Amino acid sequence: MQQSDQGLAPITPIRRRLVTDEVIDRLIVAIAIGAFPPGHRLVEESLAAEFGVSRVPVREAMRELWLQGILSSSPGRGWKVAAFDDRQIREVCGVRIALEAMLLARAIPRLRADPSRFTEIDRALEAIRKGAADGNVEQVQRADVDFHRAALSEAGHSLGLGIWEGISRQVLIIFGLEIRSHPDLDAVVVQHEELRRFLAVGDPSDLAPVLCEHIAGWWSSSEDRPEHHNESDNWEMNHVSIA
Repeated sequence: MQQSDQGLAPITPIRRRLVTDEVIDRLIVAIAIGAFPPGHRLVEESLAAEFGVSRVPVREAMRELWLQGILSSSPGRGWKVAAFDDRQIREVCGVRIALEAMLLARAIPRLRADPSRFTEIDRALEAIRKGAADGNVEQVQRADVDFHRAALSEAGHSLGLGIWEGISRQVLIIFGLEIRSHPDLDAVVVQHEELRRFLAVGDPSDLAPVLCEHIAGWWSSSEDRPEHHNESDNWEMNHVSIA
């Protein structure tokens, strides 16, 4: 292998890692659509046979998802899909709100200065509309994440976007939990149309409450809302949606 001018060997793709990434993607989709619900036990051997791969990439995939809090593990019991209980949802929601508020505050001036920057956002919004019209929950889920990714990318903040990508898998899963409980895909379309309008013409000083309402969804006014909570923790409710 020929070395580069800096004396380091050139970087080449690691194929096994690509297989691991594919296993991760398939597991995330299975969890998000409810094929593997919270608490479901995952067996390496069975998954390897189903995916047509060895147990090594399956084990690597499950370890990575465990590190991200998507799977849980206990001695002698193997891997299970995490509970995704109220605490876990609140934690993901809190991190997401903080990150998106910071990044969108930077993105809005750029979007308004150059409307062509809305291209990817609008493409994702159209995919949400089509998925809703077709009753394709998985498409709506993916397009929802793509919508936010496109908007946040306009901030030009690579570190912040990288951190957001780190929780995007949990975002996809929790959205799946919410939409299965309250399958109103048309409401998801309306929510994103409203957020798109806000990004274009809304008062930037209203970003925080608009974003909290978008992420908290209809739970913010439901009967499940706690009677007592600090004003600064309005988003932290017993149940939240991250549609």
